[in-house]
Amino acid sequence: HARCITAQVAFGRDMIADIAHRTDWAEQYKRKLDQVARHNQRENSKQRDWTFNPGDRVLLKNDDGVQSKMAPLYSGQYEVIAVRDNGTLVLNKGRYVETIHIRRVIPVKAQRGEACQQVEDL
Repeated sequence: HARCITAQVAFGRDMIADIAHRTDWAEQYKRKLDQVARHNQRENSKQRDWTFNPGDRVLLKNDDGVQSKMAPLYSGQYEVIAVRDNGTLVLNKGRYVETIHIRRVIPVKAQRGEACQQVEDL
């Protein structure tokens, strides 16, 4: 059983590099904060920054269902009734009102700066 004991446990020191290692915890903390800031910036770089106001029209992303491949991606044109501080919107869905997370909606094209094409009467 004595064969399994490593040199560091047996002699109390590292046999390969016998130098004292000192960790600069303040430097390690700063490096970790920089790493987290870079990671957050990378993750949030593609995030859409849409702001909604009551009265805006939005499209609601449909949940994946059994036939999600053939189902439309978005439903409706719903009116925003209220914008809450916790990242949710209250939508008027006709017969009822529903609270939806802001990530599940996109603005209607006219509000995204793209003019909607209108069909001319023939």
